[in-house]
Amino acid sequence: MVSACGTDGDTYDPAPTSTQQPVLTGPEGSLKSPEQQATEAATAKINEFYAVLASIQNDPAVDINRLDGVAVDPVLSGIKGDITTQRSKGVVGSGAITVLDTSVTKQEAPKDADGNPIAGEAFVEMRTCVDISALSSTLPDGTSALSPNRAPELAKFTVRNSAWPDASGWRIASQPTKPGTSCDSP
Repeated sequence: MVSACGTDGDTYDPAPTSTQQPVLTGPEGSLKSPEQQATEAATAKINEFYAVLASIQNDPAVDINRLDGVAVDPVLSGIKGDITTQRSKGVVGSGAITVLDTSVTKQEAPKDADGNPIAGEAFVEMRTCVDISALSSTLPDGTSALSPNRAPELAKFTVRNSAWPDASGWRIASQPTKPGTSCDSP
């Protein structure tokens, strides 16, 4: 029997040619939906936000502008103002905030009809429960600025990416929760 197709399982796929713009996709090799990519990136940015915040609060020599890589206004200017005030009063932090749990409450990750990410602004709104018990702030006289009995607290975030689907564009854009709000709060 003679066949025009290969018999050893090999196939010939000529390189496609096109004059159209390439389709924007998520991270190379990713088989995840745009929503999964957005959720994972936003969660990672929240963890990075807390790590950068701790490094700045714990060491007055760390440049406050490191926050530019994890937040945008109004969060950015608010936190920079708080840290500048704390530093001017000689308050030094130690420890860190630990993310215990996160859940998505709303998200938008622009995609085409085939489900591929397309350029646009993506955002993820998240409820995050954080453990603040290992965080401390010490006044110049050596006393603590924080209560020693602090329960985990709720932090709600909007994490935006105006460069979507570029994974490096995620930033904390809002944090409307008051400190001390219980994780059980609506």
